[in-house]
Amino acid sequence: MYRLRSLMLAAAAATLAAACASGPRPEAQMASSEGAIRGASEAGAQNVPQATLYVRLAQEQRQTALRMIKDGDNDRARYLLARSEADAELAIALARQARAEQDATQANSRVQNLQKQVQP
Repeated sequence: MYRLRSLMLAAAAATLAAACASGPRPEAQMASSEGAIRGASEAGAQNVPQATLYVRLAQEQRQTALRMIKDGDNDRARYLLARSEADAELAIALARQARAEQDATQANSRVQNLQKQVQP
């Protein structure tokens, strides 16, 4: 009876260990997350309040993911790195949208000025 119980405990422990095992380090996700955050900065996200918020969120998620990797929780870290990259990409899109809107406003102003000069 004691031996059967020990075997069952060992089997349960092995199953639990296998279930908690984490996959390999998410090296590619770490690099792509970092690149997306850097890209947001290069796109001028710091000049767009909403984009700045998403960059900050991406940075926080990346830092949390790096701590998880140190703790061996690579699967959850992979998920957070994907979220970090997505938020940084959103910041890039928001920065580009803001720049496009600004360019459109300036172009519209130039057109209006030209129309005033042409009209008698």
